[in-house]
Amino acid sequence: MRRNRRSSKLNFLRNNFYGRLGRMILAVVAVSILMLAAVFYLPQIQSAVGAFFGALRPILTGMVVAYLLTPIAKRLEAWLFKGFSKSKRLAAKAEKLSRGLAVVGALLFLLLLVAGFFAMLLPQLFTSLMNLANAIPGYFRDAETTLLKWLEDDPQLRTFVETQLTKVYQGLTGMLNPETLNKVWDMLSGLTSSVLSVVGVFVDFLLGLVASVYILWSRPKFLAQAKKLVAALCRPALADRLFDVARRAHKTFSGYIVGTLTDALIVGVITYVASLLLGFPYAPIIATVVGCTNIIPILGPFLGAVPSAILILLVDPWKCLYFIAFIIILQQVDGNIIAPRIISGNTGLSGFWVLTAISVAGSLFGLAGLVICVPVTAVAYALFSEWISGRLAKKGMPTDTAAYGAIREMADLEPPQKENP
Repeated sequence: MRRNRRSSKLNFLRNNFYGRLGRMILAVVAVSILMLAAVFYLPQIQSAVGAFFGALRPILTGMVVAYLLTPIAKRLEAWLFKGFSKSKRLAAKAEKLSRGLAVVGALLFLLLLVAGFFAMLLPQLFTSLMNLANAIPGYFRDAETTLLKWLEDDPQLRTFVETQLTKVYQGLTGMLNPETLNKVWDMLSGLTSSVLSVVGVFVDFLLGLVASVYILWSRPKFLAQAKKLVAALCRPALADRLFDVARRAHKTFSGYIVGTLTDALIVGVITYVASLLLGFPYAPIIATVVGCTNIIPILGPFLGAVPSAILILLVDPWKCLYFIAFIIILQQVDGNIIAPRIISGNTGLSGFWVLTAISVAGSLFGLAGLVICVPVTAVAYALFSEWISGRLAKKGMPTDTAAYGAIREMADLEPPQKENP
């Protein structure tokens, strides 16, 4: 009896206006307290979050690698399972064998791709860097010859330069003291720390590869556990909504990432071939820089073109102008022809929202934010647009944005036309 009374009171509070109002006020107060705490303790929170994600870096790396290799692993697994199922001796173990071999095959594909890339690129890069290092003295000799010619024509400039060189020499001589040596020691210590950081990144990558093996092997189980958790915590309608959002996010992310990587590879190859045909120096370095930075939307082509143009400028200023013209043409062709055909589906974002996403994500999350900001923003934009359209449809108002362009008051809106059955 008491249990029934308690249940009826709870139902009354849930359905009562004041109960809903109280819960809303409590939620607003809790969120306000959390926001104030975040403002006052922002450095501590950032440090804690950074340490947390730093500890999870190998796992996050493994998740990214596993996500990128999942399409390859799934196709290999389906092909191997079809073959093993036909064998009477291996039919009982067909699922485990096909999945294990598919995981190994996907990782071998990744390692061979990386090894082949560096095997082709490193010798060319080494040759280009050696040529650049050998050419630098010649650049300085040319600059010295030009400077001496100016000094001969202008005695006042010669006196000024000699005075400045004397000051520089005295400054360099004065740097040879214990304090300077201590600074040099600090620089060497910083260099050692940088080397250790590089080693740490390499170790994290190796651990990430190991984690990706476990993730690829247990992928169906992890997906089932995630769905089970959502089903336990959410109502059926909300769970279905979350499943739909996850499917759409996966479609957007996979299409965008694979398409962007393919587009960057094509742009790099075109740049390399064009550099050889047009006689641009340091073709491997330029093609690598332009191709890698092309992954970053909007800003990427400019980030890659600037250092490449400076390298060419040191050798031949006229070829630098030709290179700038080539980059402008290439980016127009890539943006209007190549990228739309390769990247799966349109993100549905205008240039303004892409630029906003790049600015915010780049300042908050660095390079990783620049790479993934567009698909994340595209998914969020699509979901928000659907929510707005749903709210308008419930009010019997048009959902087309063009209908709101010329109105001055709500009475000017025309109700949406109903389709004839």
